[in-house]
Amino acid sequence: MKYSYLITLKPLEPFFFGGEFTFGADESRQETSRYSATSTEFPQQTALLGMLRKTLLIQNGHLTMHKKGEWVDSTGRGTQSKNYDNAKALVGTDAFSYEKAIDLGIIDSLSPLFIKDKSNNFFIANAKDRDFEIKEIEGKVSIGNGQHKAFVFEGYDAKESNHKGYISTSKDLKDFSDFFKEVETVGIKKSQSGESEEDAFFRKKSHVPKDGESFAFIATFSQEIEWEKQSLVSLGADQSSFILKIEAYDHEFKTVFNGVHEAKKSSRIVLASQTLLSQEAYALCFFVLGERKPYRQLVNAKKGTKSKRYYLLEKGSVLYTEELEKLEKMLNQKHLRAIGINHYFTIKGKK
Repeated sequence: MKYSYLITLKPLEPFFFGGEFTFGADESRQETSRYSATSTEFPQQTALLGMLRKTLLIQNGHLTMHKKGEWVDSTGRGTQSKNYDNAKALVGTDAFSYEKAIDLGIIDSLSPLFIKDKSNNFFIANAKDRDFEIKEIEGKVSIGNGQHKAFVFEGYDAKESNHKGYISTSKDLKDFSDFFKEVETVGIKKSQSGESEEDAFFRKKSHVPKDGESFAFIATFSQEIEWEKQSLVSLGADQSSFILKIEAYDHEFKTVFNGVHEAKKSSRIVLASQTLLSQEAYALCFFVLGERKPYRQLVNAKKGTKSKRYYLLEKGSVLYTEELEKLEKMLNQKHLRAIGINHYFTIKGKK
């Protein structure tokens, strides 16, 4: 039996969600550091998973505070600590991987993060082609290997079009700026001796709710969980504070948002989360509308080493295809969907 819960995260202060490139070095561009950085709209799903695991450990008394930090005690007197065994069963021990399944303990899955406004309306990323219809035109384009069909969007005007980035279950349209406002800060990094560090000046753009907005996601567990209905958690590059609220919830993510995207002439898949596509999956699409962004995760937190770079399509991206079933099979990677990646809506074309 599975148990599902709606979890909301209400920011208590400006939050900053880091991406692959914030203030850090970008070796691909031979950059040592960056002066300015803007928070992404959402944290990475891997960060959400880490927060959920830590909260489970805290709520069940398995995370121990020490002088130099906090961790799960792994040894007892001559034996392995029972606390470690219980913690492992609760949340698993594996670090997330884009390429293979990991042990998540009692965590069965978590949905992509979405927005909840003060009226308890839910919003997800809107399809980027909402106001446009794709149309094949005469001629061919050369992309990669060989020539391909050429397409344009009917009704699209770069100057006049005002695409709304988020859509609610009642099909209301809003932008991220309708929920959260930008807060800019500037400063100078100091060393432990109090002196200014090299490349120490920075400008940072964070976000804060306008009127009680919060983030939300649906988490499913293999057993019923017991923890406080409200607790304080940290999330983001600055470890910003959020109030976490949890309540039993009987609906699945896909069911909640089913029907928010309209059918068009061509069959398409609208991405509800960041999505990793193989080259074979791209080959099944005759047109892709969206933006790819780089992602990496920590492999060793103590040493600060990261995985190789992966490029994922962003939420709201649209995949046009004549091979819906084949493409769905390639997208439906269980180990990614378990943490809220590779979620999508399939919309069959109008006949």
